[in-house]
Amino acid sequence: MDKFERFSQSLIDDIEYSLAVRKDPELQFTLQRLRERFRKKFISRDPALAAKAISSFKEVNALAGTKAVVTDSFIVHNARLFIEQAFERYNKRFDEELIQVPFDVSHIVSEWRFGPGASNGVQGTHTAEKLCQPMSCTVAAEPLVRSLRQLNLYMRSNDAATNKATSLVSGSRLSTVPKNEETNRTIAIEPSGNMALQLAVGVYIEKVLRSIGLDIRSQQDRNKTLARAGSISGDLVTIDMKSASDLILISLCRKLLPDQLSLFMLRIRSPQTELPDGDLVKLNMMSTMGNGFTFPLMTLLFVALLYAVRLRRGGPVNYIDWKTCGVFGDDIVCTKHEASDLIKVIEDSGFLINIEKSCLEGPFRESCGGDYFNGYNVTPFYVKSLDSPSEVYVAINQVLDYCGRHELIFDRTLTFLKQLIPGPLHFVPEWYSDTSGVRTTQVERRFKHLAVKQQGRVLRNEHYAMMLAVGGYLTPRGPHLVYIPRPFKTRYLVRKSRLPNGYLDGRCALTRSTRVSNYIDSWVFLLR
Repeated sequence: MDKFERFSQSLIDDIEYSLAVRKDPELQFTLQRLRERFRKKFISRDPALAAKAISSFKEVNALAGTKAVVTDSFIVHNARLFIEQAFERYNKRFDEELIQVPFDVSHIVSEWRFGPGASNGVQGTHTAEKLCQPMSCTVAAEPLVRSLRQLNLYMRSNDAATNKATSLVSGSRLSTVPKNEETNRTIAIEPSGNMALQLAVGVYIEKVLRSIGLDIRSQQDRNKTLARAGSISGDLVTIDMKSASDLILISLCRKLLPDQLSLFMLRIRSPQTELPDGDLVKLNMMSTMGNGFTFPLMTLLFVALLYAVRLRRGGPVNYIDWKTCGVFGDDIVCTKHEASDLIKVIEDSGFLINIEKSCLEGPFRESCGGDYFNGYNVTPFYVKSLDSPSEVYVAINQVLDYCGRHELIFDRTLTFLKQLIPGPLHFVPEWYSDTSGVRTTQVERRFKHLAVKQQGRVLRNEHYAMMLAVGGYLTPRGPHLVYIPRPFKTRYLVRKSRLPNGYLDGRCALTRSTRVSNYIDSWVFLLR
């Protein structure tokens, strides 16, 4: 039995003891959800999960090629009109001459950027590394990428000198990443040029959504608040979908989006993806997870469909009451009386409802990673790995936060986790990250903690030095300019620090409530 299995067994033993002692129904429900999560976790380390995710992606892609949007003329007309008018009003705010113009390419020019991860056809993940190479792109996107580069002084001069502005690739490259304790999810690694344009479209959509009252940056918390309210009153329900990002049909986008916008998206999407075994698969969906505009687009489409459903039920024109609904990607909260109509419209639009995760009845609601039972937070925690001290500290802090929230004590679990740390544990203020040490108010004036070891690389091609420096990507180090790439594996060093002047302890009201902090402090002695 490896250490993760021993950790899970210790946790389950603590859960079973708590279930026998504490009989209040909300806590019983909470503990049962946590127990089931870690029982499932035993199968999550199966190496076959990646192959299963690829197989599932191929099935969903084939399904997307056969699905059709069931036309409801009222829904389609009003959802499209809602989107067009939202874009028109947003564009007119910046230019009075853009009256009834639903797509303004100037927003793409001003919002493009490189993505933070890997790109197909390009080495490295840092902006400094991507800038110094030709931008990879598909055939359809190449004219747009070249035009984008011509608008940038540094890129234009580089292209004139090297004649290497772009490199052509067939599309994206498919990979898999862990999703939860049961499955992996597929993610498409896009060409760098396509991704720069996709991210610009994504930002454009996000700003349009913000102009109508939905801010993706804070919407997760709003959805959680609505889900909690729904678990108390029963008036609000949560709807979840299966493989929603892979089932955004091209035909749906053509029906609901302004023509110029949908055509632009079709030019910058990847038409096909390369599987890990080298096979090429034609993509039948508009975009995949990994595409820079997938999430904002998905949010926009569901907002428009929700609006059209409400309008048909007698709701106001060009207005959504965000107090009774929320949309964050494929996580939807709406009123109970409109849920059945909305579900039918969503299914008619080509999506699949996840009945198991949709909460339409009873006292339980789940949205955006927040689980609530009669208003009680029953969200379980999720430990991914225990392979390094920083990961063990994350597990310790998650266990402490969970125990503090529910007034429990998992002594077997904490004792086992303490044994995984070589030497004495580091105790850090509550505003520090979970990876740095045990977060507590009981911190000495001078303390030790784990800090990320940053490996700087010298910038070899200084053609873009000014551009990168203005963007905050470079640090002077002696005679050289250095950038910090994202490491393949994060490494940590032990650092010394001290409490700021005026602080008597490590308490932080922004990260923990006073009640939780005090409860955790009363049990920290187990770890000392």
